[in-house]
Amino acid sequence: MNAERLMMVAGVIAFLLTLYWVRSRELKERYALGWLGLATALLLFGLFPDVIKNFAKAWHLSYASAVLFFALAVIYVYSFFVSVSLSRQHRKTVRLIQEIGILKEQVRALQARQDVSELSQDAATSPELNDETIRQAPK
Repeated sequence: MNAERLMMVAGVIAFLLTLYWVRSRELKERYALGWLGLATALLLFGLFPDVIKNFAKAWHLSYASAVLFFALAVIYVYSFFVSVSLSRQHRKTVRLIQEIGILKEQVRALQARQDVSELSQDAATSPELNDETIRQAPK
């Protein structure tokens, strides 16, 4: 199998796998666009290998190094894009975790106040509860 056929087959497989992962909700549409673009490029380079050959000739490269250059450039750009996106998601996750911690503490404080308030009301209406029971309640 020559390089052109390999690129065509890889492009079709990458395209089908990307569609499958998007449909099964394993891959977000945002990232799928990059992978679909890469699959389309592989397919087109497999169908029209003269594009790479003309690029290689214009830059005085051998055919193999031109393919390697394209592949590494695409991988670098896409990996950088994904790294930036993951960094943003990490910052958002940290911020949300901090907000959840603050909200949990506020809920605990409100529950403690409500418990004390209920004990005070019970003490006023029930003769068996006295001031000592209210003082022992959590604050």
